[in-house]
Amino acid sequence: MSSLSPAARFDAVIIGGGITGAGVARDCAMRGMKTLLLEAGGPGCKTTAASTHLIHGGLRYLLYDRLTTHVTSWDSGHIVRVAGNLLTRLPIIWPVYSWHRHGIETVETLLEAYDRFQAMKEGRPHLRLDAAETLKAVPGLKAEGLVGSVAFDEWVTDAVGLVEANLGSARRHGAEVRCGAAATGLLVSEGRVAGVLTDSGPIGTGVVVNASGPWIARTAAWAGASIEVTLRKGSHLVYDRRLFPVGLIMQAPAAITPQGGDRYVFVIPLADRTLVGPTDLPGPADPDDTVSDPEEASWILDSVRPYFTGFPADYRRVMVGSRPILDAAGNEKLLSRGFEVFDHEARDRVAGLVTVGGGKMSDFRLMAETATDLVCRKLGVNASCRTHLETLSGQPAAAAPGFEMPSRFLQDFLKKRPRLRELHALSHLGWSLARHWAGQACLGRRLARADHLAAHFR
Repeated sequence: MSSLSPAARFDAVIIGGGITGAGVARDCAMRGMKTLLLEAGGPGCKTTAASTHLIHGGLRYLLYDRLTTHVTSWDSGHIVRVAGNLLTRLPIIWPVYSWHRHGIETVETLLEAYDRFQAMKEGRPHLRLDAAETLKAVPGLKAEGLVGSVAFDEWVTDAVGLVEANLGSARRHGAEVRCGAAATGLLVSEGRVAGVLTDSGPIGTGVVVNASGPWIARTAAWAGASIEVTLRKGSHLVYDRRLFPVGLIMQAPAAITPQGGDRYVFVIPLADRTLVGPTDLPGPADPDDTVSDPEEASWILDSVRPYFTGFPADYRRVMVGSRPILDAAGNEKLLSRGFEVFDHEARDRVAGLVTVGGGKMSDFRLMAETATDLVCRKLGVNASCRTHLETLSGQPAAAAPGFEMPSRFLQDFLKKRPRLRELHALSHLGWSLARHWAGQACLGRRLARADHLAAHFR
């Protein structure tokens, strides 16, 4: 066994330099721990870079996992306050056609339910447009069968830039960041993880935080621990220009949707490019084998073409990533989109190892806080989280409104009962639909004009 130099010892070593690992490194450093982050490639170069680049509350989770929408919206608000200079408000239009399975009243009901969470992340209430105003807002949409649309907003960001800003903050608070430095194993002695193995030698630590995204099961296995993870593959078409001034969400035609169900494709304009996607397919067991199939690009194009008189096919490239879903078994829509922090000492009798997995870029700060809380308990560090109090550039963050998190008991209860989790979500939507129709009967239908969008979503 290789000896460990005292000079090489850290309080916490984080494996993985995506948005989750970067958030953990920042939190650990801000609490005064001697922190090291190891990343095999560049900052955020894998799963984070292949995301849709949105900080969002999780609109579609309202159909089966309402509490995740609540938690994600709550933490997205903190991200807006600490990283606001890296975020841009993006209006997104959801056109509804007569051939859709869900009519516009149902879609607007979903957005009315989402409005209850939008304020948590400084979002605006949705708007509804008729067919004529929708065509003005999105030139090129087909008029035939168009019933109207709803418009809402999310935050768009440069995902890699967000990782880099978190790492920059971590460095200013004393963390060491080594990109291009891969962890090759864990140093385990007498049931305890004592360090991380690298090509340049072992690194001693009090706690290892496994934040390696799709690779968390492999990393945990180095210590003899196991994590049940299902990998989902997502591909986007990348255009080298902005195709539209607003974002779009479109339902894929049922005829091309594998295994039935509802599938949606986003068109997300960034500063100098546009993302169209993603697909959501079973990924290979080894995330290193994740590649995009030609059929995925065809499916994306076939999903958006029915909406336009002519949709460009001259995309520059296809980007693909692998996303880990925890405790994944059975019906895909019943999989929780929440995150979990694993204490391997309590779970697997392997001390010194903590894993954080699942979740999204939209709640990375809360993921990091939860993981770092556990690290502090293990190391006897008495320091509270401050990542929501200071911006990534080091300035005091704006005060957070007093929104409440959902009950921890209810979260834990529904996490283990996916069918009840879905029923819980659908029962809330049922009440929302009743309120929607009552509002229509009492107040009538309120429609916006296309030229109101820019002012409303400013």
